[in-house]
Amino acid sequence: SSQEIGEIVELISDITEQTNVLALNAAIQAASAGEAGRGFTVVAEEVQRLAERSGEATKQIAAIVKTIQTDTKDAVSAMEAATRDVVDGAQLSDAAGQALAEIDKVSAETARLIEQISSDTQHQAATAIRVAETMKDIQAITEQTTRGTQETAISIGQLADLAVELKGSVSGFKV
Repeated sequence: SSQEIGEIVELISDITEQTNVLALNAAIQAASAGEAGRGFTVVAEEVQRLAERSGEATKQIAAIVKTIQTDTKDAVSAMEAATRDVVDGAQLSDAAGQALAEIDKVSAETARLIEQISSDTQHQAATAIRVAETMKDIQAITEQTTRGTQETAISIGQLADLAVELKGSVSGFKV
């Protein structure tokens, strides 16, 4: 991980500092030795240059590690935000699913009520047709009764005329 790399960079930095101190001590010792320490002075200078280069490389690595850590932190933050968005989306999706289920339930109930109203309307229409047919039958019977009553009235009128005529005929006979 980037934290482990940071620890390794710190270790290299410590080694670089110690190497620098050793190179400085070696240069002092070489200077004290005079002409005999000249070869050792060259080695001490090379060790010091190597320590400086190691120090520069360590600084570059530290900068890269810091960038990686920052980028990683940003990526983690973005992933956390995306996760929250996914959770929010899932909750919204669940709420929408529940709303659709409720709409489906209401639609089914509405369809059932419409079917019931249609059935009741058909039943009422059939009843209205039967009532109309019964009214026609009553009208026909009433017309027939009216004709019968008129015929009876005519017959009664004729009987009354016959009775008057018969009374007139009988009054001529005296016993």
